[in-house]
Amino acid sequence: MLQLPEKEMVNAMTANDSSYDGKFYVGVLSTGIYCLPSCGAKIPLLKNVKFFGSREEAIVYGLRGCKRCRSERFPDVLPKWVHIILKYMKDNYREKLSEHKLMEITGVDISTIRRYFKTYHNSNPLAFHRKLRLNYAMKLIKEGRNYLDAAYESGWESSSGFREAFKQQFGQPPGKFYNHEKN
Repeated sequence: MLQLPEKEMVNAMTANDSSYDGKFYVGVLSTGIYCLPSCGAKIPLLKNVKFFGSREEAIVYGLRGCKRCRSERFPDVLPKWVHIILKYMKDNYREKLSEHKLMEITGVDISTIRRYFKTYHNSNPLAFHRKLRLNYAMKLIKEGRNYLDAAYESGWESSSGFREAFKQQFGQPPGKFYNHEKN
């Protein structure tokens, strides 16, 4: 059941306002598709639009989900392979990762994986994983571990490589964060 005024829904749709996603769905009768208000597809003519309060209402009406905004998956609009990669990265922050390994565990072409990370994380997948590893090392250092232990525990094979990467990410070498006081 719709509880928003039609004018407000039209404004949200034309502005591609993601804060309305899930509050209502835009049915495009001329294409047989229902979208999220934030969908980046071309704005349909208002005479071809019908608003729905839920995804189920749109489906019962005979519409299918949009492949562009992935309205049928809202609120989880990420492809399954993204979840697989992120879980793998978080579970395996102690090991160095290769792009070949990412393709192997997902079955997705590396250019697609790179494009996703560039779009959503402003990074490539290996740099993203490196940041996870460095954040884990920082956590260990703040807990009182010396930086060499933190480096090896977070998967770095070279202390100089670790030190340089750490300094690049955090602006200071790991020794500046080490708690030298022993209780």
